[in-house]
Amino acid sequence: MKKYILLGVPLIFYGQSLLIYFSNVHQFLLIILQVLLNIAIITGCMIFLLKRTRLQNVFDWIIGICFSVYFCILYHNTVEFLFIFDYVHFTLNNLRSTIHFSVNLIPIKGILDVLHNNPSPLFQIVGNAFMLTPFAFALLYFKWSKNNKQAIWFSFLCTVGIELVQFLQSILSSMFEIGMGRSSDIDDVILNTFGAVVGVGCYYLWVKIKQLVNQKIKNSGVTF
Repeated sequence: MKKYILLGVPLIFYGQSLLIYFSNVHQFLLIILQVLLNIAIITGCMIFLLKRTRLQNVFDWIIGICFSVYFCILYHNTVEFLFIFDYVHFTLNNLRSTIHFSVNLIPIKGILDVLHNNPSPLFQIVGNAFMLTPFAFALLYFKWSKNNKQAIWFSFLCTVGIELVQFLQSILSSMFEIGMGRSSDIDDVILNTFGAVVGVGCYYLWVKIKQLVNQKIKNSGVTF
C-alpha cells in the first residue's frame, strides 16, 4: 500500500495553483472545480497503473516518483481541462474554420509548418519526438506491457487518444470557449510513436547496463 503515496504528486502539482488565485473569490471557486477535475482524472489513471506496479527497491521508487511527476507534466501540457465559460456566438462556419485550422491529417505538413513559422522549431519538434519516451520506458520497466511491440502499441494508442481529446477541446472552445483551443496533428502521432520506439530502446539499454553492473557486484549481494 505504500506505493499509493505517489498519489500525492498530483495533489502537490495542482494544489499550488489554488494559492495563486486565492485572492479572487469568484475565480478561486472556478479554479477549485478545474483543479479537482484534473486531479480526479490524473489520480484515476495513476490508481489504474499503481494496481499493476510493484516497487521493490529504492530505484523502483525513484523511477516511480519521476514517472508520477512526468505524468502530471504530460497531462498538463496536452489534455488538461481549463474552464473559461465565456459564451461566443456559434455558427457552422466557426466550427468548419476551427476544424480546418486545428486539424492536420497530412503527414509531414505540420513539421514543415513548424519549421517555417515557429521561432524555435527544433525545441517543439524534439519535444514531440521524445514526449512519450519515458512513458514507453515505464511500460516495460514496471511490466505494464508484456513486450516491446505492446509498449509501442500502447504508446500509439496514448498519442491518438491525446489528439482526439485535443480535437474535442477545440470543438468546445469554438462553441462555448470551454477550455483551450488545441490543434490535432498526424505528425504529432508520428513523432510521439517514434519517441516510444526510443523509449523501448532505452529500456533494453538499461537492461544491458544492469546486467553488466550486477555481474561486477554479484559477490557483494547488492543488485538494482
